[in-house]
Amino acid sequence: MRIWWNAVTGGAFYTRWSAVLSLLVASVFSVPSIGGTGPEDYLRGVVVAALGWAVLAAALVPVAVAERMLRARSARAVAVLGSLVAVATCRSSVNDAVSVALFGLAPHGMPGARIATNLVTAFALLSIVAVITSRHAAARAAAQRLRDALDRVEVARVRSEQRARDAAAEISRAVADLRDARERMLAGLVDFDAVRGFAERVRAVSHSLDRGLRERAETPVPQRAAPGRPPEPAPSVSHRLVAPPWFSVAPLYALACFPFAVAAGGVGVGLGGLAGGILVDLLAGLATRRWAAPPRGAAVFVAVWLVAGVGMGGVTYAFLPAIGTLGLVPVLAVPLVAALVSLCRDALARARSDERRATTGLADAARDAAAADVRAQAPVRRAVDILHGRAQGACVVFAARVDDREPTSDEVADFRGRTEAAFDALLHPPETDTATARDALDGLVDAWRSAVAVSCHVEPDAAAMLAALAASDRLVTAVNEALVNAVKHSGARTAVVRVDRAPAGGLRVRVTSPGRLAPSRRSGLGTRQPGIRIFSDGDDVVFEITVADAVAPAASRS
Repeated sequence: MRIWWNAVTGGAFYTRWSAVLSLLVASVFSVPSIGGTGPEDYLRGVVVAALGWAVLAAALVPVAVAERMLRARSARAVAVLGSLVAVATCRSSVNDAVSVALFGLAPHGMPGARIATNLVTAFALLSIVAVITSRHAAARAAAQRLRDALDRVEVARVRSEQRARDAAAEISRAVADLRDARERMLAGLVDFDAVRGFAERVRAVSHSLDRGLRERAETPVPQRAAPGRPPEPAPSVSHRLVAPPWFSVAPLYALACFPFAVAAGGVGVGLGGLAGGILVDLLAGLATRRWAAPPRGAAVFVAVWLVAGVGMGGVTYAFLPAIGTLGLVPVLAVPLVAALVSLCRDALARARSDERRATTGLADAARDAAAADVRAQAPVRRAVDILHGRAQGACVVFAARVDDREPTSDEVADFRGRTEAAFDALLHPPETDTATARDALDGLVDAWRSAVAVSCHVEPDAAAMLAALAASDRLVTAVNEALVNAVKHSGARTAVVRVDRAPAGGLRVRVTSPGRLAPSRRSGLGTRQPGIRIFSDGDDVVFEITVADAVAPAASRS
């Protein structure tokens, strides 16, 4: 029901596809009965129906324009449903007028039955087309937003990897420079001033690395390194004509014909047609699921439902043997309904699948980009810590020893060994370097800034808590999903990340982005985790995670 309502109120109910389908149905299948039941009478009905369709279609053009201009969904619903009822109700009168003008004959049949048939047919078939087109349009729009964001996140990842390579090269150059400076110092007069000069050099290198780290972090990421990713090619017809849901084709056709059947032969004939439709649909559904698989799926699908159409024609003649040429209508009408229902089912399933695939791809890419950002920054931060700590500490100890005398060979060797160990630690970092929760959050936000305008606010007490915690997969996954949703469901592509302490003492992260919270969007990549809430706050959607004892303290880094 929600999918149908979104199609009706989405602003594109009346499209060229609905026009083509309505012309086909009106002028081939749902034709007025003029004169008798022979082929010539049927052809007269086709002409009248086609001309009547042109009159009604022209009357709907202003409605199609209006529904695209209206902003309120309720107003669109009134325009679409009201016009559909009006057109379906007036169609019999329009056809009567056209028939009298052309042939001097008025179509026969009870007005109430004709109007009811028109209403059921119009609502059923046009709703199916609207669902197909609206879901495809929504899926294309969401997929395009996700592809664009993925492009920008990939650029951020590549940039982070380049930054990691640049940082490694810079650290190597700095170590070579410091080793050379140390050996020159030790080869000359070693006194307090000489050691202090070397310590100042170590400090300058440390500050230079730290300054370069900040400058690289503040450098904006290009929006896109190359043209955007093209959409994936559309699947072949063999892959799109899937088996329709059970009892959704022949019974639907029989239901559309029910008012006519009751008027022509009574309620028993109408119910008999529905029962026959159920039986035909059951057999055709079994055959479709058994044999209509790619690569010959399309041909088998058409063949099966053509046979089903012949079966419905047989049911029609069994209950209304005098119906004449009209009894042949289901031979083509049933396969058409089957194809429409099948395409509708495929559109819904493919839209959900494409959205899940694009969402997962973007989430994974963002996590990779964030990890690359952390890997790019971690060696430099570690180098700054080592130079400030171990290297300068060795300088302080050595300077105290040479303050009033020349150093002994053992003291020189000790100084050289201490600084060499620090330099080796710079050049050969451990394979695993524990990142804090703050590192992980900063890396994730930095990666996402290439795709979303993200601002991050961390309260002072939460900042201390983040710095004392190891990187939390729960936290990163939840924030990542919230930012994916900001891209997928909001054209604004803005988000605010706020971190504070929850009243109970845990760490609370809120991600706020513009958008509407639909009932089906309350679960996703991370919302099955404990401690997560999703709720609306005015025109925003708030994604909140509370982390209490789910993360371990960060290991100390040397």
